Amino acid sequence: MRVEDLNNYGKGLLDSEPDPAMIERAGNIRRIMRQELERELGHTGTTELMFRMKEETERMKAQDLSILKERGLRDQRFIESVIKRIALMKSLADMIGVEKASALQCRLVDKTIWELMSPMWPSVDDYKACGNFFEAFKKYSKASMAANARAGLHDVEIVEDSPTVLAFDIKYCVWHEVAKAFGNPYLCYPSTCYGDEVTIPRVLSQAECRFKRAGTLAQGAPVCDFRYEFLGEGFNS
Repeated sequence: MRVEDLNNYGKGLLDSEPDPAMIERAGNIRRIMRQELERELGHTGTTELMFRMKEETERMKAQDLSILKERGLRDQRFIESVIKRIALMKSLADMIGVEKASALQCRLVDKTIWELMSPMWPSVDDYKACGNFFEAFKKYSKASMAANARAGLHDVEIVEDSPTVLAFDIKYCVWHEVAKAFGNPYLCYPSTCYGDEVTIPRVLSQAECRFKRAGTLAQGAPVCDFRYEFLGEGFNS
């Protein structure tokens, strides 16, 4: 199998094609999230959260976010989805504090992101079928990065690309930009960045590889750094 034949090769978050069961999974995820929120906030608190989130979303939609279009992002529906995601975290933090809101949001990601997103990506076996897992994973990742950069989601610089390492830095991120507009760059960490730390290690750990990260823009680092390392010898031989 060629890497180019893998599901959603060369596509980014804007143009990846969902699998047929995506709508059903999304409904299941919404139910899980509602249950977790009601467990933490109660029914009345969850209703208040949804009201606050709607208000924050409308407020931010009225703000000047022209920098997103200047960076190349012109998909208004996608911009609104980013705003809603950060608005949820902002509203939750306003109600229960940033620390508790962050822990709750991370729990939601733990419970939902793999089930929701992984069927859209190649499996470990798919990568192995291309001949060399790590080379296939690198090529696929770089094509996805390029697609996201063209769409205006990220500004990415590859800092190392060798047979055993792929390392790159994200210097601009649309979620970080919107979180800044909400007044707190950290808001995008539990709602977005943390998902990388859930999903990427789950894939790489199945193939004698690991994911390392020193920090994120949301946490005050100068870049979001990604480092994929192949740890095995003679793997896929």
